[in-house]
This record gives sequence, C-alpha cells and structure tokens, in this order.
Amino acid sequence: MKQVAAYCWCLPTSFLIHIPNLAQCYVYDGNQIDIQYDDGVDMGLLTAYIEGYLLAIILQQRGHLVLHGTVLKKNEQAIAICGMSGAGKSTLALALIQQGWNLLSDDVCAFDEKGNVLTGCTGIKVWPDIIETLALGEQPCFSEQLEKRQITMARHLPLLVNAAQPLRLNALYCLQPESMSITISEYVGMKKFAPLRANCYREQFLQAMETELLFMNYSSAFLRDVPVYKLQRDKHKLSNEGLNQLVNLVTESLTLKVKG
Repeated sequence: MKQVAAYCWCLPTSFLIHIPNLAQCYVYDGNQIDIQYDDGVDMGLLTAYIEGYLLAIILQQRGHLVLHGTVLKKNEQAIAICGMSGAGKSTLALALIQQGWNLLSDDVCAFDEKGNVLTGCTGIKVWPDIIETLALGEQPCFSEQLEKRQITMARHLPLLVNAAQPLRLNALYCLQPESMSITISEYVGMKKFAPLRANCYREQFLQAMETELLFMNYSSAFLRDVPVYKLQRDKHKLSNEGLNQLVNLVTESLTLKVKG
C-alpha cells in the first residue's frame, strides 16, 4: 500500500487508517470495513469516523463522486453546502433546516454515476455555541473527547436512490470564511472546476485510489448542469444576523435560477 497521509495507506480498492488511541480501520472493495479498536475506546468518536471519513472512502471505492459537504432538500430541490472543516457548513445547514429544509446527509456529499444525490447520515455535529446561537436547547454529547453535540434530524437513511424518484442537485454552495462581508457570486465556465476539486473529500487520495479520471468526468457534468456559487462570509463567529443573510442569499439564488 502507498502511504497517502499520516497514518493512512491506500490502494484503489483498499484503505487502511490507524487512528491513534482509537482504532485501526481497513476499508476494502466498497462494501467492507474491518475495525480493531483500542481498549476503552470512545465509541461516539469512532462512530463519527465511520459515518464520515470511512463512509466517504467506501463511496469513492464504489465509483461515486464524494465532496466534503452537507446536502439538504426542500420542495424537490436539493442543494449542497461545501467547505473546509470549520467553514460553517453545519451551522448554515441548521439555519436552513429551521426554514423548512430537510437534511439528506451531513459531512459526506455523494452522487451516483447518473448525478443523483445519495442520502447518508442525518445527524449534524456542532459546537455548543452554535446550539446557543440557534436556540436549539439541550443536545446530547456524542463523544467523551469532544465538546461537540449531535443533533439527529431523522433515522439514518439507506445509501440508495429511489429509482422512481431520482433527486438531482439544483445548486452547490462553496462556503468560505475569508471576507469582511457576506456575499455570493457564481463561478462561470471552467472556473467551477477549482472549487469542486478543493471540496473533493480528501483530495490527496484521488491519485492513489485511481479516481482522478472519474472525478474529471463528474466535474464535467457539474460544469454543464449545476450552478456553483462562492458564498463568502466574514471570519468571525456567525451571528443570527449573519446566518439570516446567508440563508437569504441561498434562497434568492435558487429563486432567480428557477425564474431564469
């Protein structure tokens, strides 16, 4: 196996990761995860790895496009919010859920070969200050090692698409905390490729997993069919006012596309 990151080794159909003080996990053939966990393991933290990191690897082994993002649905419209860890994806998702959106998958944003959205784990993990900002009340702590809380929206859904009702993505938003204000702009033409590449789940694994061509093919479909937006926010903690601005920008961009 080729080492692709600290404690990670990879081949096209097999992936090994050693998580210090937690577990050693072997993912292979797109359908199997073998786990050898340490004594006294934090099961909440291990479950978080399985539902995020390891799920993404399995889906990539199956030949799906996997982005680091959260997927929501409302009135047969599906959107994805992508961004680096800490960008505010889950926070914005919760604000949209309070506006009537339904969560399809958090952290792992995946699509099949036809471009249909795959549903995933419907629990959002956020820091206590976000829960306070959104007035979500008491929420359980899922891990002994992290202060994050898990908010479960529904029972976990199968990683399958209803063949009678395939759901296509209507828009993708790349959330970036790098501005002094909250703005939105659409990537045009080939400029869409860079943000898609940047938000690929563990981009450094593409070559070792031999999925670069697959990623290019999927990206071409996105370049043709799905609007990709750069959603900038300020670098400070998101306030209720800031969240409302982001929600309004997302809603308005969808409305404009429908009218267009």
